[in-house]
Amino acid sequence: MTHPTPATDPAPGGLPWWLWLTLAAIVLAAVKVAEWRWRPFAPCWCCKGNGKHHRADRKAFRDCWWCSGSGRRKRVGRRLWDRFARVRRAGQ
Repeated sequence: MTHPTPATDPAPGGLPWWLWLTLAAIVLAAVKVAEWRWRPFAPCWCCKGNGKHHRADRKAFRDCWWCSGSGRRKRVGRRLWDRFARVRRAGQ
């Protein structure tokens, strides 16, 4: 008598585990693309979104060199989105 292996058995919901994993990856990718599209900026990693670097005694400060004092940076995905849009527009 042979027993089926658990990897080939469908999950209790009727779909195999690898299909659930694929669907989860697709949903995660869609969420990330939406984030890049509608929330293109994130807090600057260097100044933590403050826009300033303070001296040790906190009496003087200067603008952050990374974000130029805005406290925001473009997300990596948004930079890729903008680059592909620029290439697409140049090709038209």
